[in-house]
Amino acid sequence: MKKIEDKISDFGEFVEKNYKVFFAIILALAVLLNTYKLGEVPSGIDCDEAGMNMDAYYIANYGVDRFCKKNPVYFINFGDGQNALYTYLNAFILKLFKVNNYFTMRLPALILSIIEVVVCYLLVKEFRSKKEALLFMLLVTISPWHIMKSRWALESYLLSPMLLFSIYLLVNAIKANKHKLLKFAISGLIFGITLYTYAISYIIIPIFLLLMLLYLIRKKQIKISQIIVFIVPLFILALPLILMLMVQHGWIDEINSFITIPKLLFYRGSDLDITNIFTNLKSLKEVLWCDTLNYNSLEGYGTLYYFGTIAMIIGTLITIIKMIKQSNNENQNEDIKTKEWKIKKKENINIDLDIIMLLIFASNLILAIFTKLNANRLNGIYISATYFELVTLRYFYKNIKVVFYALLIAYLTAFMLFIKSYFFDHADEYKPFWDNGAVELMTYLNKFEGKMIHADNILYIYNLYANKIPPEEFNKNKVITGVKVSGYNNYDGRPIDINDCNTNDVYVTTNLEKARAMVKIYKFEMEIFNNMYYILY
Repeated sequence: MKKIEDKISDFGEFVEKNYKVFFAIILALAVLLNTYKLGEVPSGIDCDEAGMNMDAYYIANYGVDRFCKKNPVYFINFGDGQNALYTYLNAFILKLFKVNNYFTMRLPALILSIIEVVVCYLLVKEFRSKKEALLFMLLVTISPWHIMKSRWALESYLLSPMLLFSIYLLVNAIKANKHKLLKFAISGLIFGITLYTYAISYIIIPIFLLLMLLYLIRKKQIKISQIIVFIVPLFILALPLILMLMVQHGWIDEINSFITIPKLLFYRGSDLDITNIFTNLKSLKEVLWCDTLNYNSLEGYGTLYYFGTIAMIIGTLITIIKMIKQSNNENQNEDIKTKEWKIKKKENINIDLDIIMLLIFASNLILAIFTKLNANRLNGIYISATYFELVTLRYFYKNIKVVFYALLIAYLTAFMLFIKSYFFDHADEYKPFWDNGAVELMTYLNKFEGKMIHADNILYIYNLYANKIPPEEFNKNKVITGVKVSGYNNYDGRPIDINDCNTNDVYVTTNLEKARAMVKIYKFEMEIFNNMYYILY
């Protein structure tokens, strides 16, 4: 047993000495996981991806979104809104490369996820050894949540990397010897930009910053001048979003200027409901164990691997116990005025990463009181959750190295099995949440030029994505049913009523019984497209 532990220690020293090689290997793995079969897994295009991409396309080519809004701080999308940062990043890429496909659509997610694993290394290296930083980098890279969220253009998933970047820059500002004020201002700026990743950040970021400020004040690590230069850029960037919320509540009118603060077709403020606190808390299982949505996690692996979730819980408890002990030690030393105390106080200037991660974790958990969650809604928690897995591994490395070694093998084995399952065995199972070939169908339907197309419950966005009509034409001719856009021009995406059909129009449905009934009643011709869509004319 002793010999095995000695070999593990030797390997740790080997990793430390050759950290650049291991860093390059993990980074290469992250790049491979993000680029391999991109556009195939998951296959097709999700409706939110299509909505984001169309607004990005119009911003890049026309300077307005599909509703002819100039530089909106929050996009209308399907009526209930869509966060803005991803759309503007995608618009920049479309402007730069002049190519619009699945790869360029998902490129912001890909790039930020790769940078995310690098910043994971840099953040831990600020406080720990290089080998520990590399281990954290590896844990994030091979985690199911990170692999799955990095491969498609769901705009809310940018919260995870942007929150990490913001925290790293804040830590960098606190620990800086030079240009502290500038670094605090930059950190405030990035926190402000992070607000545009996901509306849930409006709750998470203020809670975290309040807790962090109290922590820094107690540790005497921040000055009034630093707080001010941090808050100013943060507030400037938050102000349009504050106005946006005021517009939705009817307190002020929609603002149309060099930027647009739009009035949404309907507002999802009711998603926050503290009266269902127990139901909301139960939904944490979707986040930290296994999401029922198979584009967020796979059954059998979960979001963190099931044993990873257990390791996370252990690591969280270790951190809380450590924090309590530190607090007791500080209280005991309060009245000591010796030289030894002064030296100890000076050595404790640096803040504790364990506690910072605990504050991030707690800020996200508090959100569970207010709303029902899933993996993509609470994606800001995963960096801290994965860090607590690292805390557990660190504990076993220091105390029972054989257990550490066994856990490391378990992670790598689970990772390889997950890759096989995600990229090969279950690659076709994500299609129900994507377009199911609807984009190709819309292109095919162009052969019925001039005819009215009735697509049974097929979102208009796929037709818009396939044909990319000018935004003025779409906005002028859009049809709003209830509080949602249901079609435009000659396209109608509402449910088909088989008792009210026009034989001069074209009808598309995935319901075979409905298609047969329409053929019987109206003597329609029927084509089958992609073994799924029934085209009647």
